[in-house]
Amino acid sequence: MSWYFTSTINSHENTNKPHVDINFSDKNSSDLSISRNWMEYIEFQSIPGGPGAYDVLRCDLIKQKNSPTKYKVWGQEYHLQRLENSYKELVNHLLRSSSSSLPSQSQSSFANQAEQCNLDNVSKSALAKAHEQSDAIITALLSEMVQHEQSHIQYEAYNHTIVCEIIRVTLLWTPMLEKSTNNYVIVVRGHASTSSQIMVPQQIPTSITTTLALPNHTLTKGGQAQGPVGASILLDDLPDRHISPHAKISSWSSERRPLEKKETFMPDGVGEVLLLREKNSSISSSTNTINFEVLEGMTSNFFAIYIDGTLRTAPDGVLLGYVRHLVLECAPACGLKIDDREIDLEDGKNGLWKETFITSSSRLIYPIEKILIPEYDNDCNDCNDDKSSESCGLNWKVFWEESHQQPKVDSPDNDVKDKKWYQLLNEILKRGGY
Repeated sequence: MSWYFTSTINSHENTNKPHVDINFSDKNSSDLSISRNWMEYIEFQSIPGGPGAYDVLRCDLIKQKNSPTKYKVWGQEYHLQRLENSYKELVNHLLRSSSSSLPSQSQSSFANQAEQCNLDNVSKSALAKAHEQSDAIITALLSEMVQHEQSHIQYEAYNHTIVCEIIRVTLLWTPMLEKSTNNYVIVVRGHASTSSQIMVPQQIPTSITTTLALPNHTLTKGGQAQGPVGASILLDDLPDRHISPHAKISSWSSERRPLEKKETFMPDGVGEVLLLREKNSSISSSTNTINFEVLEGMTSNFFAIYIDGTLRTAPDGVLLGYVRHLVLECAPACGLKIDDREIDLEDGKNGLWKETFITSSSRLIYPIEKILIPEYDNDCNDCNDDKSSESCGLNWKVFWEESHQQPKVDSPDNDVKDKKWYQLLNEILKRGGY
């Protein structure tokens, strides 16, 4: 049995003191203490349902010796502004979808009304109210969390100067059309949960293994280019955040599930799946291979530190994450020069990446130890498009691996503290007050 807190306010309600419910859920595949399951439940089973715009905030419950338990919210203003932008993208998408479903003779008249609909449906007053109510929900959820977890974190803090417990607060804005006014009302919901794991803020994170999301459709033979290690150019077959790469839409939680199966791109021991995009000049004239760029993880941003001391992350086509923003701000202080170019997948193959890591609001920075790329059985070269990876025998090959130097005998953490990702993490924690 697991527990979580929720709260809901409609934007037409005047209350700024939201009621908070504590909920219990069985530990199974539909465990609603997991925020993505909760969002899927709302989308498909709640009223009002449907997709919504969402954002996830990291909130630290902090306990120092001889001090009361307090909490810190990372980037609240940044997250709420991104949530507003995502909501606007969602409403515009709904308007476009409604327009395309109309008969051709009606589409022009709908288009004439679309601009006014945008102004009415995403009014400044409704957005301001949603901001205000989101702030109130965050405060209410975290106040309950402090009361609920206080004794637990106080006990764990006995042997440390300072400890923290990470709370994931998810805000969900769902548009609900009021037929009487033909305007969208914003239903603001909040969800808060924790793993109840107590940690020291400067604790070194464990390195993870990631995979590259390349589907099982190889190019035909007969002189045409072959992808890197025989990979696909048909990336459209994979789920993506189709509404806008800059928007966080709740439907992505369910749409990405095909990528997370053990039989596809998340075998045991894998912590994240990296999404790719075929480059504009996709066929290399010198090597006759398909070129790809690395975009992001399913719930994270991806960074590569090159051997020349430059730092790269995808400049477009990705979610502009809060910790991504912090890393780019902190990079100069850590001796890194930002390179605005895309991350070429072939650069990793050619040994140009020195370090790689992912960032997310809840995890801050996780270093990558190994990147795997799928290999399919030779028999799959001519398989039909409807043949799944299970029947094609999906295997994995190391594409990139962090090089390990001889550990320093006089350093308790080996060479970790010399890593740029570690220096970036420490700089971010300093800015967070640790």
